[in-house]
Amino acid sequence: MITSAVLALTTAGTAHTQAFIHPGLLHTEADFTRMRTKVNAAAQPWKGSWDILVANGRSQLTYTPNPVDTVRRGGTGENYSRLFNDIAAAYQTALRWKITGDAAYADKSIAIMNAWSNTLQYVTGNADRFLASGIYGYQFANAAEIMRTYSGWAATDFTRFQNMLLTKFYPLCDDFLLNHNTACITNYWANWDLCNMAAILAIGVLCDRRDLYSRAIDYFKTGAGNGSITHAVWYLHSSTLGQWQESGRDQGHSTLGIGLLASFCEMAWNQGDDMYGYDSNRFMKGAEYVAQYNTGNTVPYTTYTWGNGQNCAQMSQTIISDASRGNLRPVWEMVYNHYANRMGLSVPGIAAYATLHRPEGGGGNYGTTSGGFDQLGFGSLTFTRDPLPTTGPVNGIYKIFARHSGQAMDVMNNGTANGTNVRQWPANDCVCQQWTLTNAGSNQYTLVGVGSGKNLDIASNSTADGANAAIWQSTGGNNQKFTFTPVGGGFYRITPVHSGKCLDVDGASLTNGANIFQWTYQNGKNEHWQLVPVGGAAAVTAARIAVSKEIATDTTNTSKNEGYALYPNPAQNELTVLLPGKQAANNTLAVLQNVSGQIIQQVKISGSKYLFHLQGMPKGVYWLRIQEGERTVSLPFVKE
Repeated sequence: MITSAVLALTTAGTAHTQAFIHPGLLHTEADFTRMRTKVNAAAQPWKGSWDILVANGRSQLTYTPNPVDTVRRGGTGENYSRLFNDIAAAYQTALRWKITGDAAYADKSIAIMNAWSNTLQYVTGNADRFLASGIYGYQFANAAEIMRTYSGWAATDFTRFQNMLLTKFYPLCDDFLLNHNTACITNYWANWDLCNMAAILAIGVLCDRRDLYSRAIDYFKTGAGNGSITHAVWYLHSSTLGQWQESGRDQGHSTLGIGLLASFCEMAWNQGDDMYGYDSNRFMKGAEYVAQYNTGNTVPYTTYTWGNGQNCAQMSQTIISDASRGNLRPVWEMVYNHYANRMGLSVPGIAAYATLHRPEGGGGNYGTTSGGFDQLGFGSLTFTRDPLPTTGPVNGIYKIFARHSGQAMDVMNNGTANGTNVRQWPANDCVCQQWTLTNAGSNQYTLVGVGSGKNLDIASNSTADGANAAIWQSTGGNNQKFTFTPVGGGFYRITPVHSGKCLDVDGASLTNGANIFQWTYQNGKNEHWQLVPVGGAAAVTAARIAVSKEIATDTTNTSKNEGYALYPNPAQNELTVLLPGKQAANNTLAVLQNVSGQIIQQVKISGSKYLFHLQGMPKGVYWLRIQEGERTVSLPFVKE
C-alpha cells in the first residue's frame, strides 16, 4: 500500500513553477570543472584528497556490490554495513568518472545503483532504521544526481532508482519528522532530524519533486523537532557563537550534526536557497562553537533541558561534554569553504579544525564502522575554493555605484540629521554622494558621509532582512562597520559586520530614490557596488560608463521599470520610448542625459510613446529619465 501511494505522488507532485538545477545536490557542473582543473594542475589540497580517493578500495573498478532485499539497522541481524559500503563505492566511482572522464567508472557506479534498485525491498530495524533512511537516503541520492547526466544509465534504470528512494527511504523519513517514533518531540537528538531532512531534500531534487524539497526547507526553518535551525543551534552566546544542541552529549555526535546540516545547506545553496545564511548565519555560529571547543578552546555553556522518552520526562545537561573531543570527521572543508572562501567571513575556529583534517578522505578512510561512513567525504577535493582576495579598498573618498542601476549611493536631500535615509540616485556633484572610507582594522571599514560627517549605519543594530541603511553619529558599533568582498569585474559585496548580510537596493529597482537596506546575500547585481575615487571627473565618468554599458542593453531592465521600454537598443539615429497601456499625463517629462548628467534633450510627452532623434550625438551610453508627477524612472541605452 505504501508503494502505490508514494508512486501516485510521483506523478501528482511533479508540477512546480521552478525547475531544479541538475546536477545540483552537493556538487554542480561548475564544481566538477574546478575539481578537474585543480587535480590536473596537481594543486593542493585538491590533489592530496584526490590521491586518497584513488587509493580507497571502494573507488576501484574491481569493487563488487552486495545488495540485499532487506536492510536492517538496529536490533538482531544487522546488515546495513553492506549498504553504506556500496553507497561509498557508488559515490567514489562517480567522482572518478567526473574528474577523469573514464566511462568505466561511470559504468561501475551505475552498476552498483542498479543492483540495489533491482533488489531492495525493505529498510527496517529498531529506531535506528530512521538513521538508515536519512543518512543513506541522502547519500544515495547524491551518487545518483552525479550520474544522472551519464548517457549510459538507461532511463528505465534511473526511474527505478528514483522510485526505490521514493518508496523505500522517503516514507521512513517522512514518518520520522511527523511522528518521531511516537516519542516526545525533543527525545531524539538533532542528527536524527537532520539526516531525514537532508534525505527528503535530496530525494526531492533527484526526483524533481518540488513538494518534497519545500517540505525539507520549511522544516529547517520552522520544524518542531531538534533539527530545525533554532533548535539545532538553540542558544546564542554572542554574535559568533551558538550552542549546538548535542554539545552536552558528546563531540562525535555534535560533529556529525554539523556535517549533516552543512550537507543540507550546501544542497539548498546549489538550488538557489541560502540556508547557510538563514537567521543571520545561525548555522555558522553553531559550527564555530563546535569547532572552537574541539580545537582546544573554552566556550560558554548554558544548561540544556529537554523532554525525554514517551512521556517527556525532564532531563538536563549542565556542562559541555568532552567525550570524543577533537574527533576527526570529513565535514569541515564544506563549512569552511562556504563561509570563508565563498562568503569572505571570518571563522577562526572552523578554519583551525578544517586545517587539522586536511586533506580529507571519505568512506573507508575513517574506520570500518558506520561512523566512518556518515559523511561522503573528500571535501578537500570537492569543496575547496580559492580564497577571496584579501586586499580591501584603500582609504579615501569615494562615490559608490550600484551595479544593476548605475546610480550612486546618496544621502537623501543632502541631509545631516541622525536617521536620514540612504538611497540610490543618479550621480551628481553633491557631497551627499561622497563617502570617506576608512579601514578600522581587520579590513573592517567605516563609511562616513562627506556632506554630513556621519556614519553609514544599519538601523537599531538589527540583523533582520530589510533593516534600513541611514546615517547616524558614530557609535563604534559593528552596525557601522563593513567588509568589502570582491565579486568580480571591479565590484564589491558590502557586508555589515554585525549581521553578515549585505547592502541591497530594494527589489533591484532602477527607480530614482529606491531604498538601500540590508538583506541576505543572493549575489544579485543590486548587491554589487563599485567604488570610484573622488577627485577626478574623468575617473567618475569612466566608472559611470563601465557600469552603464553593462546594464544599458540588459533586457531584464524593462520589466524592472514596470513596462517602460526603449527600442532599438543599441540605437543609431532614432530611439522610441514607450509608456505601455497608458496615455502620458500632461506633466510627464522625458530628459535625455549623458553619463555625466549633462542634459541633451528635454521634452514633454503627451501620448503613449515618443520618438527621439539622435543625429549628431556622440556614440556612448545615455540615460533617459522619465518624470511623471513625483515618480521618476531612469532607462539606459547605447548610441552607436
